[in-house]
Amino acid sequence: MKEYQSNGVIDTQNLAQKVAQITYPGLVITLNGDLGAGKTTFTKALAQELGVKARVKSPTFNILNIYQGQDFPIYHFDAYRLEESGALDQGFEDYIETDGLTLIEWPQYMADLLPNDYLSLDFIRQAGDNQRLIQITGQGTGTKLVEQLA
Repeated sequence: MKEYQSNGVIDTQNLAQKVAQITYPGLVITLNGDLGAGKTTFTKALAQELGVKARVKSPTFNILNIYQGQDFPIYHFDAYRLEESGALDQGFEDYIETDGLTLIEWPQYMADLLPNDYLSLDFIRQAGDNQRLIQITGQGTGTKLVEQLA
């Protein structure tokens, strides 16, 4: 596990730039944290770093937004609304570990669809309004990606 201290939006954007350097098609990244913890801020910065020109926003009402990056698509899930219904039999598995990067906010509501290999970022609010501790862990081959983050 690596820990990254963010004291505001710029620090979170800097982390997204580092993560962008290790992404590849088929990678799944889960984003955990309370509402307003910085998950979408991170996603916007990561998408921009990967060449997305469109406006990136939380897909809360759509569950899935798809963005075209410079080299591959980005599938951005917000699974918060799946708390009651679950993710099975919704067709979401068609996007996971495929031709693009998959980002999943609220991954506990898509747990049945998570692969064995993924990167996980946990956004934890701290004392200051803008301060976050971001814990980065990996599952399976995701552990090697954690090691690559300097």
